[in-house]
Amino acid sequence: MRISTLQSINQGINSMRDVSEQSLKTQNQISSNKRVLTPSDDPVASTRILQLNQDQAIRDQYKDNVGRVDGRLNLEEAQLTSVGEVIDKIRELTLTANNGAYTLADRKSIADEIEQRVAELASLMNSKDAGGEYIFSGFKGETQPFVKNEGGGYDYMGDEGRRYVSIASSSTIATNDSGKSVFVDVDSVHNTFYTGAGINNTSSPPATISQGVVVDQEAYDAFYPDDMVVSFYNSARGMEYQVTSKADGRVLADGAAEAHPYGSGAGISVNGASFFISGTPTTNDSFVVESSKKQGLLTTVGKLVEGLRTIGDDNPEALQTMLETSIGNLDNAQTRLLQVRADIGARMNTLDSTRGLHEQVDVTSAAILSDLQDLDYAEAVSRLKFETFVLEAAQQSYVKVQGLSLFNFLR
Repeated sequence: MRISTLQSINQGINSMRDVSEQSLKTQNQISSNKRVLTPSDDPVASTRILQLNQDQAIRDQYKDNVGRVDGRLNLEEAQLTSVGEVIDKIRELTLTANNGAYTLADRKSIADEIEQRVAELASLMNSKDAGGEYIFSGFKGETQPFVKNEGGGYDYMGDEGRRYVSIASSSTIATNDSGKSVFVDVDSVHNTFYTGAGINNTSSPPATISQGVVVDQEAYDAFYPDDMVVSFYNSARGMEYQVTSKADGRVLADGAAEAHPYGSGAGISVNGASFFISGTPTTNDSFVVESSKKQGLLTTVGKLVEGLRTIGDDNPEALQTMLETSIGNLDNAQTRLLQVRADIGARMNTLDSTRGLHEQVDVTSAAILSDLQDLDYAEAVSRLKFETFVLEAAQQSYVKVQGLSLFNFLR
């Protein structure tokens, strides 16, 4: 078999090139500490490595979610703790007001102090998180949850939404609690009511209705669960009003069929409920007194302030009823806070256990990845030395083979 000069040259070059490429690959493995650099190095291991890396990226996102939720829940728990402390202070002031030696003037001074606590409560309930969103607005993170209305009370402007975040492949956790569930939907000790202006009122500036208090629980319980409507109209005697049942339209005010002359700020007492309307209502303006078994925290404190300022010394039974009811409702609000805080604690425990599980899986995954892709340095260095030796041998062989020529023999 004859071997041409060109064939001999190509064979030598190809041999050196193959050994050189293998040596370069070994050097890259050593510099990167990776056994598998391309899928062709080990197709089975490459597939497994890709899957493990993808799983690690997903776990990293889950761990980031855990950290974010943990921070938000810690902030919410801190705000609820502060709210509970304010409730305790208001309760102490309420007990102080329950003193037979105190006069109306004394109770008004206590009401002024409690009113400052109302502003503090509203500020805590309107707290924001690190991202600038309101904590207790539900899904409406950009909307202030508790807004003071013209009557002096607070309206909840958020919704009942709860945001959930994935913290594991099959696990989600609530990141918030709506202000309605925490502060508004609180069981009342006794049947109570909310007040509000009619949506079609036209007076400007708007006439307002106070939050009101129950001064005769037995009378109000007998009327419950009906609602009341206070309607205004002009007559020959000026502006007058009637209080009627929302259900059937019957007149309720003092049991009289005729209307009553209106004076701004004058108290109105009907079926055990007492409230007052201020401003200048116009004809067909109306206000609603809606019965309820629940009473929000801010409403409870607002009614307490109103009762301390309006119930005179000549009505000790009404005062006692109002104070006892207020204390009971404050206790219910505190109980609700404790329930929410306990639920937050349970969620935080879940976060801790989930974080620990992710860390354990990370350790196991890292060990498997190491087995699949990490390089055996001793073996790689020995292989590189051998490949370097083979490359040098191939180069020397090439030089010698290329020197074999008939002309060199005849020279």
